Amino acid sequence: MHSPRWRLGAALLVSLSCVALAAAQDLVIYDDTLAAGFQDWSWATHDLANGSPVATGVFSISWEPDNWEGLYFHSTTALDLADWQAVEVAVHGGAGGQLVDLSLVLGGTTLGTIPLDPAPAAGWVAQVLDLRAAGLSSGFFDGVVFQDRTGGDQATLYFDDLVLVADDTPPPPPTPVLVEIDPSADRRPIDPRIYGVNFGDAVRMAEVGYPLRRWGGNAVTRYNWQAAVHNTASDYFFQNIVDSVPDPTSLPHGSSSDQFVDETLAAGAEVLMTAPAIGYTPLGVRAKRWAFSQAAYGPQLEDECSFYGPSPPPWCTADSGDGTCDPTVNTTGFCSPEGLIEGNDPADTAVEIGPEFIEDWVDHLEGRVGSAAEGGVRYWAVDNEPMLWNSTHRDLFPAPLTYDGLWERTLETALAIKAADPSAEVLGPVVWGWCAFFSSASDAAFPNGSCVDGPDRQAHGGLALIPWYLEQVCTAAGQGTRPIDYLDVHFYPQGGVAGLDGSSSEDPVTAARRLRSVAELWDPSYVSESWIAQPVELIPRLRGWIDDHCPGLGLAITEYKWGADNGASSALAHAEVLALFGREGVDLATRWVAPEPHTAVEDAYRLYLDYDGAGTGVEGTSVRATSDAPERLGSYGVEGSDGTLWIVLINRDTVPLEATLAAPGGFGDQPSLLYRFDASQGLGPVGTVGPTSGDLAVELPARSVTLVVAESVATGRIFQDGFESGDTTAW
Repeated sequence: MHSPRWRLGAALLVSLSCVALAAAQDLVIYDDTLAAGFQDWSWATHDLANGSPVATGVFSISWEPDNWEGLYFHSTTALDLADWQAVEVAVHGGAGGQLVDLSLVLGGTTLGTIPLDPAPAAGWVAQVLDLRAAGLSSGFFDGVVFQDRTGGDQATLYFDDLVLVADDTPPPPPTPVLVEIDPSADRRPIDPRIYGVNFGDAVRMAEVGYPLRRWGGNAVTRYNWQAAVHNTASDYFFQNIVDSVPDPTSLPHGSSSDQFVDETLAAGAEVLMTAPAIGYTPLGVRAKRWAFSQAAYGPQLEDECSFYGPSPPPWCTADSGDGTCDPTVNTTGFCSPEGLIEGNDPADTAVEIGPEFIEDWVDHLEGRVGSAAEGGVRYWAVDNEPMLWNSTHRDLFPAPLTYDGLWERTLETALAIKAADPSAEVLGPVVWGWCAFFSSASDAAFPNGSCVDGPDRQAHGGLALIPWYLEQVCTAAGQGTRPIDYLDVHFYPQGGVAGLDGSSSEDPVTAARRLRSVAELWDPSYVSESWIAQPVELIPRLRGWIDDHCPGLGLAITEYKWGADNGASSALAHAEVLALFGREGVDLATRWVAPEPHTAVEDAYRLYLDYDGAGTGVEGTSVRATSDAPERLGSYGVEGSDGTLWIVLINRDTVPLEATLAAPGGFGDQPSLLYRFDASQGLGPVGTVGPTSGDLAVELPARSVTLVVAESVATGRIFQDGFESGDTTAW
């Protein structure tokens, strides 16, 4: 909210000469005082009891719209956009000309923005800001924000009589949709490890029931397990950072990685660790170090202190540069014509390591918690996103990695892990995304090369990187130990919907694109609405490569994200991603990172892991569930071993739907339980529904996820036939 990058294009704004409050249904936000149910979360210089000028009553609001600052009035209850057609406010510009935007937000995430007219120079003018014209017609919001549009210093502005104008248009009747369930078709066991996360709070992890926890990301490529020191790489000034440990004198026992393993196993989850393969680890000195000293390598474009502006924190290090430079200013010989510091000494922050460093680490953990077969660390990944090392870790690894370089490092690291613990399972190549599925970093760096091809690929028979990698795995397996057990990739949807910085937009256009983009996981007809601009078909593509080039490997997706934790559309998208992981046959998955506690996205995970708050999860076999309006309603079926049938219904539409659930033989006589979450309400029970003529009719609010817990149709047929065997494979 503190940056102009969330602003949308212009939307309708109507200026009136008088305030025309419509009816008792309107909701007053401010009239001499902030209304009950609203809280002042503003971050601008302001006064809610300004005595002059005043439009009506005794007081008005005065505020200074400077430096992207704003007024923020938070509602303690979520408000349904369908109930409101406009925001109305009386404006007095004083000197006049101020430029301000109105935004509606949910959980701090911007849903949409409308620019106000330039403030009048004298007198009060009412502005009515049309929410419908801005595309704000469905979903929920909990905040009204007025924000400076210029980033500069504007004159004091005055507001009064702030009102939400009611929409009295009758809502349309729910749209009917048919969902057909067939427990005998498309049966595929669901691996519970698909509900894993990266990092996260250990206590909350146990409460939610995440089954798998990954120690991953850029920082663990450069983690020294003996000293509990990691390096931030390009994410933050290439610095060695000392991790907090209970007793530094006991290291390597009690390190940050030891704590991670202990917490995860204590929570009843599996551990996925990352073994560095880059050939370096931070110095064993427990002290802050940095790669690009300005004293040693000359002036740089930014340093740790300048990063924080005119009032940097006292702990920052001004000598710690970002590794970029102006060659006309930095004439030390280290500043390249491209503006990068080159030729720095890796020994400033790191020491070289070999596979014995990894083998000793596996031995150390095995001595603490046992081998993988004994309940210890079961999974190890061979580093993290190696085809980005020449940028993310360019202070140590400036040369782009090749096909052969990747395999050499994979093989020596994987064999070191299995030499120490033959029962451990290893994942690779842990590549960053689309381009790295097809070619190497060396290809990407080739002048005028493409994202998916280049001379390195052509030198390896023109075979895409992952198929070539898989062939190396199976060739090595034929010679002895299979080094890799899971093909491991990362995938973030492009087109502005992933929300890696935590601030992904929930404006109507982005939200709709986010919900459509989930189809990239499976649909061969869906063309990515991003620079990829072609069908991704991620899971079938990867499964096909495994089947063709190294059958028997598992499939892991250990980083992905579909929006910010509190986003309404991102919560729906994550719920559908998890359903697709189960239906399409992913074996193991971990979101980047664990959702914050009690957020909408956490509810998406709880739907599958703990929907009733008593630890009951959705587990068993994926079965066919088809919607006759798949662009509106996602439908997924899961049959449990005890005869429970779970049906997940994801209403992506901006209007309510009425789903009729039908199945061969109908549903049983018992009422089915309903659980739901949406933008206004967290996950919880919402009643029951009984069968009518064998079918179930379920009303689905706009942009909601509903879980139907029913008796299995297949089980019902078994009982009707007088048999009680749980074997359904013959149907």
